[in-house]
Amino acid sequence: MKKLLALLLAGIMVFALVACGGGKDTPPSGIGETTDNNAAKKDSAPQGAPAEIKPAEDGILTIGLGNAAIVVNGTAVPMPYHLGELEAAGVPEDESRKEIELAPGDFFSVNLFLDENEDYLLSPAYYNGGDDTINIADAQAEEITMITYSGEPVDQGVSLLGVTFGMAKSDVRAMLGEPMYDNGDYFEWQITVSDAGYEGSFSIYFTEDADTAGASQIDLTLIEE
Repeated sequence: MKKLLALLLAGIMVFALVACGGGKDTPPSGIGETTDNNAAKKDSAPQGAPAEIKPAEDGILTIGLGNAAIVVNGTAVPMPYHLGELEAAGVPEDESRKEIELAPGDFFSVNLFLDENEDYLLSPAYYNGGDDTINIADAQAEEITMITYSGEPVDQGVSLLGVTFGMAKSDVRAMLGEPMYDNGDYFEWQITVSDAGYEGSFSIYFTEDADTAGASQIDLTLIEE
């Protein structure tokens, strides 16, 4: 009897060891994925902001058309800055804008306020170059301006060519290089677009002429050659 009980106990122990050991062959979720799978996940990641711009040479900034995008809350909205795309990126909507129409040849600069106090705004200059009247939602802009009425501007999560509200003049110079025009509280560069038929200008007003002064108005204008 004792021998039979011992054999039964040994069998139970072997069964238990096999059951416990079986779980070790299955790796936790996510571990053991192949290099190809990881590479595929990396390739499917969303693209970042426009590529870095090289400092100016002789006051001329050479950019790609993608660099002309305005970045709103991490989303790059490309030129011609469609109103719907700006709103989708986080610019507060205003139902009254939907009623704006542009006749052929009309220009219209829209004030897109970014804050409740209306101290910060974007102002794309829309143009109707067609033969028919269009709604503002279908209009295109080749110029856009960032403006603040604050005497001490601070970053609002919006940038043009990497320049944000409140960015110090010394930091702007270090990033973009020497401007073609420097009037103390005003910088201006000429723009050349390397991959499209555009040229234009990029200008910044600062709160004063000190190196620590913050950017208060930033304007990018492109003109089709």
